[in-house]
Amino acid sequence: MKGKYYAFNDKDRAITFYRHDMPCAWINYISNGTMHAFVSQAGGGFAWWQSPTIFRLSRYRVNNLPLDTPGFYIYIREKDGTVWSPTFRPCETPLDAWTSRHQPGVTSFVATKGPITATLRLFVAPDYDAVVYDLSLSNGGKKKIDLDVFAYAELQMHEMVREVCYSYYNRHQLKVWYEKEMDGLIYLYHADGLPRRDIAPLVYFGASHKSSSYCGNRDAFVGNYRDERNPVQVQKGRLGNNDLFGGEPCAALHCKVSLPASATVERSFFLGVSQGAIVDFATARNNAGLALAALRTPGAVAQQRKKNSDWWENHLGKFDCRLPDVNAQRQINTWSPVQSVQTGRYSRSISSQATGRRGLGYRDTATDMIAIAYRDPVWAANVLRYLLSLQFDDGKAIHQAWPVDNEPPEVSIRCDDHLWLPFVAYAIVSETGDLSFLEEQVAYYREDPKKEPVKASVLDHLLQGFRFTEANLGAHGLPLTLRGDWNDIIARFTYVKKGESVFCGQQYCVALRYTEDMAQAAGKPQAAAWCRELLNKQIAAIEACAWDGEWWHRAYDDDGKPVGSKSSQWGKIWLNPQSWAVFGGAGPIERLREGMANAGKYLDTEVGLKKLHPSFATYPEVSDPFSGYNLGAGENGAIFCQANPWAIIAEALLGNGKRAWKYYTQMIPHVALQHMGIDRYRAEPYAYTSNIIGPENPQFGWANVNQVTGTAAWMDLASTQFLLGIRPQIAGLRVDPCIPADWKGFSINRVYRGTRVEISVDNKARVEKGVTAITVDGAPVPFEKGVPIIPPSFFAGKGACTVKVTMGKTDISTLIV
Repeated sequence: MKGKYYAFNDKDRAITFYRHDMPCAWINYISNGTMHAFVSQAGGGFAWWQSPTIFRLSRYRVNNLPLDTPGFYIYIREKDGTVWSPTFRPCETPLDAWTSRHQPGVTSFVATKGPITATLRLFVAPDYDAVVYDLSLSNGGKKKIDLDVFAYAELQMHEMVREVCYSYYNRHQLKVWYEKEMDGLIYLYHADGLPRRDIAPLVYFGASHKSSSYCGNRDAFVGNYRDERNPVQVQKGRLGNNDLFGGEPCAALHCKVSLPASATVERSFFLGVSQGAIVDFATARNNAGLALAALRTPGAVAQQRKKNSDWWENHLGKFDCRLPDVNAQRQINTWSPVQSVQTGRYSRSISSQATGRRGLGYRDTATDMIAIAYRDPVWAANVLRYLLSLQFDDGKAIHQAWPVDNEPPEVSIRCDDHLWLPFVAYAIVSETGDLSFLEEQVAYYREDPKKEPVKASVLDHLLQGFRFTEANLGAHGLPLTLRGDWNDIIARFTYVKKGESVFCGQQYCVALRYTEDMAQAAGKPQAAAWCRELLNKQIAAIEACAWDGEWWHRAYDDDGKPVGSKSSQWGKIWLNPQSWAVFGGAGPIERLREGMANAGKYLDTEVGLKKLHPSFATYPEVSDPFSGYNLGAGENGAIFCQANPWAIIAEALLGNGKRAWKYYTQMIPHVALQHMGIDRYRAEPYAYTSNIIGPENPQFGWANVNQVTGTAAWMDLASTQFLLGIRPQIAGLRVDPCIPADWKGFSINRVYRGTRVEISVDNKARVEKGVTAITVDGAPVPFEKGVPIIPPSFFAGKGACTVKVTMGKTDISTLIV
């Protein structure tokens, strides 16, 4: 299979595709933070501005045939009438050579037909809210060639739900027309009741050079009973100059290109927006014209392309490793942090399979920020402030929000949402060392906006969350499950809200440890002591009731019966309580080790650990099942990918380097795809999926719910901070690797509190875990209580430094958390 479908180029942070017909759309996100799009290896995809729910700009048909349509299309028409596309789709005209390539923030296509080579780069301009179709045409022949070039996008009515339900009415409340002065198309959707009318955008489509013809009417462009593969106007060699005042919109422009022999000609097209079109059309129209004029300036497209590349290089350059394992090195250096940016922006909302209807999940967004904090703590801090503003003054938090769409947040109280806040706060403060952040005042969420806002410090928000948990403990002293924990469907065991979550209790332990550390550092000893008191109480409750003899229970139901027990008919053992017992330090070391060993025994599938075993029977075998999911699917015995990095963290904390790296490497998408085969695995070999169908299902190995998963952030965290062991803490930079014993060592380049730190790890001792010595620029670092932490004073005032780490045999039993 090597090279047949795809190949990585790690130097360029790229993956190249040699075929367009992958098992599904393998997408890449392109964005400047407000203007967004995704594009597939075959040119499919769509664009949106700020929100994929209310400001969709172009269409994409999810779960439809033909797959992966429409997209960002270029048609090249030769003098003899032959029409082809650099993306191969939609025309599907045979080409002499073709490849496509994803890199961070840009997707490119190179196609050759006869003497002509077309290179199309799709990216979003950093300084303008515009998708750029950056096209180069090269003539390798000895004669001049005249071409007609057409750029196309099918436009959408912005509002996803209203278009699906009421497009037959609302298509009469839109228009597309050509403006001669700006030489471009303008699209205006002005439906009654338009959400966010104050910022609703004007959409424009223009070219870098003079247009020869245009079309704003999709049906006229395509023709009756045709599709994008053979649009009638392209076939004729000229667009119909069709404006549209009701109907199905599109944006199509035509440029004539004279291509001299042995020469290259550049042409670009811009699909962009200008906000405020409904409240002040004249200003929005003027700003669109200014943006087009700027983008048409010679050299502007190249400059925007470089700015896009520079942003990514800066972000990815915060952490870089050199490892004996090339697949792990590639995933850690490029593809996990790239995917973490995307989930940080889109949560679980939008992909080639996810429709974009979901808002920002509270826990999802919080955990996504943990992987952002060490690369961009300013971004993470801004998001945390937003999340704190959605916490009630009694400590609980909302479950889901639509920050742009102005929809009311979903008030569906889980036991865990508010407990993720300390994870983000700790990640930010540990990275920056700025304890003043904990004193910032943020207002609690008000259901009644007329009420006076109640403000509290960041630290007090975290403590208030603990008060909510303490007020909602069950009969065993564990957190009441309420409407669910991280595993939403666990609420099926607690209809009358008496059920308790062991997993949430373990998570509570981690949150308390982090907050105790922050409070102590911030000079709040009483708050720190209270956190320690609650921590000891929760650990005692877990140890008293949650051990089943060989593993930890998952929960208790309304009747006080354990979930996840040898006595259970289904779901005897669950993954999360085994890993989080270690993460939270809740239990004797022997039980922690035994729980994880049994997780590996019963749950490992060689492409990931299942969430639970055995899967619950469902319809029609059981009339009232735990879940509607089929056996081995979703939350019922699938390899639920986000739970796997927690197991990796647990094994790393226990010092089991061989097992931790096995769990990590077997889930690297490229490795998992090779193991299962491309037609079974189906999903991208560079991005994690939400779940993989488990072995109790005939479709075992199918990776689905692509891209939008917390697996990305947690795998990033597990690999960089627990496997490679470079973990920021408030006391300094902890260097505590856990690796296979046969590794001689590895090296890392990392930016920490403004200092570029070059770290080399020597493992001549051939151990899996344990650090015996650290030097910084030759100066030895003393270990306090045996913990390998470099205090911030070693980095103060330095632009760069060198750290040498020596691994060796140590006692790790007291250093787990």
